[in-house]
Amino acid sequence: MRLISLAVSTAALIAAAPAAANERAAPSVDQVARALADPQVQAGVATVLDAFAGTVLDTRVGPLAHYTDKVRPDDTLRDVARRGDPAFDRHLQERTRGAVALAGRTAQDAATMQAELARTAARLRDLMATTSAVLDAVSTGQ
Repeated sequence: MRLISLAVSTAALIAAAPAAANERAAPSVDQVARALADPQVQAGVATVLDAFAGTVLDTRVGPLAHYTDKVRPDDTLRDVARRGDPAFDRHLQERTRGAVALAGRTAQDAATMQAELARTAARLRDLMATTSAVLDAVSTGQ
C-alpha cells in the first residue's frame, strides 16, 4: 500500500511538473542528486517507469506472427520477451531500479564535478589574467 501511494504521489508530481515549471526554476543538480539518492524516491520513480514499460509491453504484436516464428497470433511484446526470458518481469524491475539508482549516483557525481569544474575555471581565469598582465607589461616595456 505504501508503494502504491508513493507511486501515485510520484505520478502526481510528474504530471504537475509542466505547470510548475512555468512558476519556478528547475531543480539544481544537487537537488536532483539528493532526491535520486533517496531509496523511497528511487522506488517511486522505478514504479512509474515500470508502469510506462508495462503499457508498452502490453502492445499486441500478434499481427506480425506471419513474419517470424517467434511471435504467436495472440502475443503481446511481454509474451515475446517472457519466452526469451522466463524471469523477464523480475529482471525488468531489477534493471529499472538499478538504472534509477545509477541515475542518482550519476547526478551526485555530476554535482561534484560541477563544483570542481567551477573551481578549475576560476583558477584558469586567474592564470589568464596574470598571463595577460605579464604580456601587457612586456609589450609596453614595463
